[in-house]
Amino acid sequence: MAMDSVKLDLHSLPPETLQQIAGHLNSAHRPSLYAFGLASKTCRNATLPSIFRDIHLAISSREGLQRSVDALVKTLSRTESACHVRCLNMKGSFRLSDRPRVEGYQSGSPWDRRSSFEASGVDEILVDEEPYSSSPHIVYDEPVIAKSSDEDLAWAPVVGLMKTLPYITKLVYRCRNQFPPSLLDALHDHHPQCKLYHLTFRLRTLLWGTPYPYEMALATSPCLYSVKVECSRRDSDGDDDFNQEAMMELVAGFAPNLKEVVVVNLIPENSRRYWPRPREPWRGLPGFVSGRSIGSLTSLSLLGASLRPPGPFQTFQTWAMHTDFNRLRHLTLGGGYGCENVGIDGEMMDWIAQNCSFPRLKTLRIRMERDDYEVERPNYANNAIALLRTFEPLDQLSVSGPLEPKILDAILYQHGQTLKTLNLHPSEQGFVAENLRFRRDIPMTFTKQHVLQIHAQCPALEELAISIKRTKSDSIEGEIYKSFGKMERLKSLFLTLDCSDWRVSRDPDSIDETSFDAADREIFNLGGLLKKGHVRETLMNCAVDETLARSIWDTICQSKAGQELESLKLWTTGGGHWGRSVFNLSTTLVVKNLSRSWLIERVARDNEDIINVRELGRRVREARDQVETDELKCRAEYYRKEKDIIIEPGDLAEEDTVVQVLRRVWPRKKGSKDWREDWSSLPLQV
Repeated sequence: MAMDSVKLDLHSLPPETLQQIAGHLNSAHRPSLYAFGLASKTCRNATLPSIFRDIHLAISSREGLQRSVDALVKTLSRTESACHVRCLNMKGSFRLSDRPRVEGYQSGSPWDRRSSFEASGVDEILVDEEPYSSSPHIVYDEPVIAKSSDEDLAWAPVVGLMKTLPYITKLVYRCRNQFPPSLLDALHDHHPQCKLYHLTFRLRTLLWGTPYPYEMALATSPCLYSVKVECSRRDSDGDDDFNQEAMMELVAGFAPNLKEVVVVNLIPENSRRYWPRPREPWRGLPGFVSGRSIGSLTSLSLLGASLRPPGPFQTFQTWAMHTDFNRLRHLTLGGGYGCENVGIDGEMMDWIAQNCSFPRLKTLRIRMERDDYEVERPNYANNAIALLRTFEPLDQLSVSGPLEPKILDAILYQHGQTLKTLNLHPSEQGFVAENLRFRRDIPMTFTKQHVLQIHAQCPALEELAISIKRTKSDSIEGEIYKSFGKMERLKSLFLTLDCSDWRVSRDPDSIDETSFDAADREIFNLGGLLKKGHVRETLMNCAVDETLARSIWDTICQSKAGQELESLKLWTTGGGHWGRSVFNLSTTLVVKNLSRSWLIERVARDNEDIINVRELGRRVREARDQVETDELKCRAEYYRKEKDIIIEPGDLAEEDTVVQVLRRVWPRKKGSKDWREDWSSLPLQV
C-alpha cells in the first residue's frame, strides 16, 4: 500500500519535476538514477535526458568504431533518446596500417607521457593534472588527412551518427587521429552552432610557409570553441614548432569563436641535441596583420616547461598582445605533473602586477618559482603578494610553489571572503648542483593555526586541497584533522600527506634526535647526513592503511559543523625525499608500498549514509608488488640450483637495509610471507 502511494505521488508530479529529480540523482549517485528509472515507465522516461545527455565513444579500430556506433544508434532508437543528446565525447585512435607514419625519429621507449602517468598510478589521484615527461613529440608526424581518403571515410559512422542528433551542442574530440574533413563538413552543414572542443589540436604544416588548406579550414572553423595544443620550441626530429605562435594569431584574428585555449609546453625527447642551432624566425600565418585585431578568450592555460629565452615571461607578454585579458574568466600559469619546479618568477610577477588587469577573472591557477639558482631573490615574497593583489576577489584559486606565511596572509586577505575552492601546494626547488648557491629553503608546513585562519577568512569555502605534514599520527597531527571540522560549508577535502623531511639536508640542527638510540644514529647514506632514525621515522609516516584513512575521516566528521563532508582524498607522498633533487633509490620500493592513497566518499541512501573507501592506484601497486615477488622467487631458485642453499623468498627481502630498519617498527609476524604483510599504520592520537 505504501509503495502504491509513492508511485501515485510520483506520477502526479509534472514531467519537468521528475526530470529535475533524475538530474539530482545523476549528479549525486548515478546508480540511484537507474534505480529510479525502474520504478515505472513514467520515471524511466524522466531519467532519459540525464542518461543520454552525454554520450561517449572509445575508439581503438575502424571496425570497433563501426560496432560502437551501431550499438549506440540502436540504443538511441530503442529508447527514443537521440533528442536528449547534447554532447558527444570521442577518445582513442586507430591506424589503417602498421607502417610508420613518417620517416624520422623513432623512440626506443614504449611509453609516452600519458602512459607513463597512468603506469605510476598517480593518474587516479591527480585526475585533472596534465602529465609532463620527456617523451617523443613530432610536429609533422603524418601527412594531413585528405578529404574522401581511406582514413576520412573510416569516420563515416560518426558522420552518420551526428546527422541523427538534432540538438547536439558540444563535440569533444580527444582522438590522436587528425580531425577528419568529413566530420568538419557534417558540423558545418548540420550543426553550425555546435561547439567543437578539439583537445588534440596541432598544425602539422607550419614549416611549409603556407599551411595546408584543410588545416586552416579547421583552425578557422566557426564551430571551433576550445583547443588544447602540445608544442615545443623544437621537436624530436629537430624541426622548429611554431604551434604556439600560430595559436596566438588564430586567437587574435582568424578563429572567430575560439574562447578557450590550453597550451602544453614540452621539452621533447631527443630535442636537446638540436638546441645549439638558432631557431628560424616565425613567418606568421598568411594574411595576419599584427595589431589589427585582438582576441577575446575567456580561458587561457599555459602549462608545462618553457625554455629561456624566450621563457614564460616573454611568452605571456606576447599573449597579452593577442588576446584581451579583460575578458578572461579563467587563467592558468604553470602546472603539470612532472615539472613542479617550473613556474613564473619574480620578473614575470612584477610585470603582470604593473601592466595587466583581470576584472572578470573568477578562476586562477598559478605555479610560482623563486628562480634563485645562482643568486638569492629577496623580493620573491613581495612580488608574489603584489601579483595576488592584482586580481579581483576570486571564486577559485590554486597556488603552488614556494609559499610563505605572509603570502598565505595576502591570499586570504584579498580573496578569502569569496573563495569557494582553494588549493595550496607548497614546494621548493630540490635541485642542488656544484658551483651554485647552497639552498636552505624548506617547503612551508601548514599548522592547526593556519587551518583555523583559513576557516576564519574563507566563510564560503566548499572545496579545499592542502598539504599536511605527517608526524607519526601524533596528537598534533590529529588536532589538524579535527580543525577541518569547523569549516561549515566544506564538502570536499583533498589532503596531501607529506612524508618528506627536507631538514635532513637543509637544516639538520633543527631535528630533535633525543629519541634516537645507537641504531638510529647509524649513517644510512646521503653523504652522511641521513641516519637510520630518519629513515625509520619516514617509514612510520608513509604507512597509511585503510584503518588510518578511516580514522582521519571519522576525526573530521565527528567535529564537523554545518554541511556534511562528502568526500576526502588522501595522497600519501614525499617519502624518501630529504631535500635533495634525487630520491634515495634504496628506499623507493618500501616507501611506495607503504604510501597508500585513498578516496573516501559519502553516498546518501534512504535514511542513512554509506561510506565508501577505495585505495587509489591499487592496480599499479599490486602489479609492482607482483614484480617484486617474482624477482624474490627467482633469486631463491638461483640459490637452490646454483649454490644448493634453501631459502625462502621472503627471507631474501630481509637482507635489504631499509627492511631491517622497518623491522625495528614492525617485527615479522608468524606465518607472513614477507615485510609487506607485517606493517600497519600508527593509530591516530585524538
